[in-house]
Amino acid sequence: MKYIKQMFELQQKLNDTTNGLIWTEGATKEGRQISWLRCIYMEAAEAIDSFNWKHWKNIEGEHDLDNAKVELVDIWHFIMSEAIHFGDTQFSEIYECITPKRKINPEMVVEILEKIVALSATANIDKSQNRLYEITALFFKALAMMSMDVPELYRRYVVKNQLNTFRQNHGYKDGTYIKIWDAVEDNVIAFNIMEEHPTFTPDQLYKKLEKEYTYISS
Repeated sequence: MKYIKQMFELQQKLNDTTNGLIWTEGATKEGRQISWLRCIYMEAAEAIDSFNWKHWKNIEGEHDLDNAKVELVDIWHFIMSEAIHFGDTQFSEIYECITPKRKINPEMVVEILEKIVALSATANIDKSQNRLYEITALFFKALAMMSMDVPELYRRYVVKNQLNTFRQNHGYKDGTYIKIWDAVEDNVIAFNIMEEHPTFTPDQLYKKLEKEYTYISS
């Protein structure tokens, strides 16, 4: 399976539905300007905060590695969106077969994320496509340092993509969507479903979300 190609297709579909076909020109159907690069550096900063770096807190505290992976997937959403906006998506397929490190290196991941923050902030000013290539290369380096390969990225991406689609289709923008399902946040439920059914296609996952949501909202 071409995981990266399929993720780009899913992202295109989600953005088309959420923002209207005009989003590739840099604005939503409501006329609001889009900054995917700003989204990247905000998510990268949140990913950094998943690590125990604060000197004024418990230095023996554990890193929140699972949340770091969630934030990496969010970064990937926005990298793909910016690539589609530029009209160049095939360059990232060279990372299809990255080799993950056997041991997670939190310090190195934080260093890489800091570079992504800096690059995405400056790229937002000069709009250089080369900066996007640099950000993407750093992203996949961070992925490897987190001991993640592309199939894991794909599984995690599909969960978030289908959940985002589901939210949009069930009143997320107008505030009628219910995010807590029986005292559990929807993204936890979505990831649990994929863990129980690792071979689910995006459509199968979506249908399962529909079934669970119908139960809690009825």
